[in-house]
Amino acid sequence: MEPSSRDSLPVVIVGGGFAGVALAQHLEKQLDNAMEIIVISRDNHLVFTPMLPEVAARTISPLHVVVAGRQMTKRTRWIAASTTGIDLERRLVHFELSYGGVTSLPFGDLVLACGMDVNLSEIPGMAAHALPLKSIQDAFTLGNALIGKFEQAAIEPDRDIQAKLLTTVLIGGGFSGVEIAGHLYDLAKSIRRYYKCAAGIKPRMIVIQRGERILPELQHETLSEFALQKLRQDGVEVLLKTGVREISKNEVYLTDGKRLGYGLLAGTVGNTATALVKDSGLPLERNRLKTNGAMQVEGQQAIWALGDCAVVPNAFDGKPSPPTAQFALRQAKQLAANIRSARKGQPVAAFRFRPQGLLASIGQRNGVAEVYGVKFSGMIAWFFWRAVYFMKMPTLSRKLGIAADWLMDALFAEALVRVGDRETPQIRTEHHVAGDVIYSQGQPSRTLYRIERGTAIVRVEGQDEPVARVRQGEHFGLSAVEQHETLHTTTVMAESALDLIVFDRPRLQGDVARLADLGSSLRDSR
Repeated sequence: MEPSSRDSLPVVIVGGGFAGVALAQHLEKQLDNAMEIIVISRDNHLVFTPMLPEVAARTISPLHVVVAGRQMTKRTRWIAASTTGIDLERRLVHFELSYGGVTSLPFGDLVLACGMDVNLSEIPGMAAHALPLKSIQDAFTLGNALIGKFEQAAIEPDRDIQAKLLTTVLIGGGFSGVEIAGHLYDLAKSIRRYYKCAAGIKPRMIVIQRGERILPELQHETLSEFALQKLRQDGVEVLLKTGVREISKNEVYLTDGKRLGYGLLAGTVGNTATALVKDSGLPLERNRLKTNGAMQVEGQQAIWALGDCAVVPNAFDGKPSPPTAQFALRQAKQLAANIRSARKGQPVAAFRFRPQGLLASIGQRNGVAEVYGVKFSGMIAWFFWRAVYFMKMPTLSRKLGIAADWLMDALFAEALVRVGDRETPQIRTEHHVAGDVIYSQGQPSRTLYRIERGTAIVRVEGQDEPVARVRQGEHFGLSAVEQHETLHTTTVMAESALDLIVFDRPRLQGDVARLADLGSSLRDSR
C-alpha cells in the first residue's frame, strides 16, 4: 500500500479499555480533524477495573465505574462489535456487529489494544466451577453469588453443609486476588448478622497462592508481608507455596494432597491471548504481541499494539512493561505521537516511562502502597488508594456517584440484595474427580447429564458390582422424555475424571436429546 493511500485511511483501534480510549483521546489532539479515528469494541463503555472489587462488595454501584466511550472522546467513531479477523495483506479488519451481521473495514494504521482473555482451563475443573473477575458483570456476579450462598445456608439444616456454603476459595494471590478477597470477606462479615440460622458459623475466605508471597508485583517484600499479616489478622486464610491440582463441584484438590470444601470459588489466574491475537499470524511472546520499543508489532510498519495484549519494552529500565493501567495510559500518549510521526515520514520514539508505584486495597480499611520507591501501609495507604483512583475516575458525574456511594456505605446498612440467579443456569458444566458421587439413589431426579469426557459407573443399593457404565457422548439422570420430577433409582459415581454438560429441569420433551445430537454432529464435523 502506498504511503498516500495509507494516510487517507482511518486509524482503527481494536479495544475500548484504558489503552484504547486513552489512545483515541490523544490521537484526536495529534491528528488533523479530517483524519478518521475508529474504535471497535465489544462493549460501548470503559470499565474502571481498579474499582471492581468494591462493586463486588456492594460499596459502589456498577453503573458508577463504567463510562460510555462516546462520552470520553469528541470525534472518534465507535463501533460496538467483536473483531473476528485481520487481513494483513489487504489491510482489512473484519468484525461481527453486536446486533448481527459481519462486515469489514479498511485501515491505514491498525492498533491492537484488545487486552487478554480469561483462561480458566489451565486447572482441570476451574472453567466449570470458578467465577472470573474481568468485567463489570463478573464483579456483580461475585457479590451476587456470595449473598446467594448465605441464602442457601439459611435453609440448610446440616451445620457442616452450612459451613461449606459459607467458605469462599480464591485462586491467585496477585493484586486482583488479594483485593477481591479482602473486599468480599468484608461483605461476608458485614451481612452475617442478618442470617440468624447460621449463627455460630464464621464465614471463611481462603486465598491460594502458588508463589512464596502474595502481591509479587510489589518490589518491597515487606509490603507483601504486611498485606499477608493484615489479611490473616482480619481472618483471611492465605496458603502460600500451594498449588491446585484439580477442582470438583464442591472441593478443591491441592497439590499437597489436601482437599478444601467450598461454597463459592473464584479465579484470578489464567490469562491468555484473545482469539483475534492468536489467529492474527502476528508474532507472540508469552501469549502477548511482540513489539519494538515504538510499539510497532514486530515485522510490521502500520500495525501497533499496546496495553495488556502487548509486550512493550520500556526504555527506562530495559524491561517489558507490566500489564497495568498506568503503563497503558503512558503507552497511549507515546503511541499517538508515533502514529502522527509515522504518517509524516518522521522517526518514531521508543516508549520510556518511570513507574510511579503500585497501590492495593486489602479490606478493613487497610492498604499497601509503593510510590516512587516510598512504601507505606495501613489506613493511610487505603485512603491514598481511594484518593488516587477517585481523581483518575473519568467524568464528574461518576466521581459524584462514587462519593455518594462511599458516604451511603459508611452511614447505612449493607446492600445484601441478590439480583438474578447466575448460579443455576439452565445449561452449565461440571467437573468431577474419580470417586465423586454425582447423585445418590433416592434423591430427587430433576437434572440430565451428558458426558463430554470420562466414564461414570452406575450402582444399585445392595449390589457390589456396578450395573452399568456411562461413557463419552452418553446421558444419565433425568430422562429426556420425563417432564415431572421422580426419584433416582441408582447411584452414579465418576469412575475417572469427568467433564459433564448439565441440563437443569428440561422444560420441553426431547429438547435435551436434540441439543445433545446437535453437539455430536458439530463435534463430528470438526
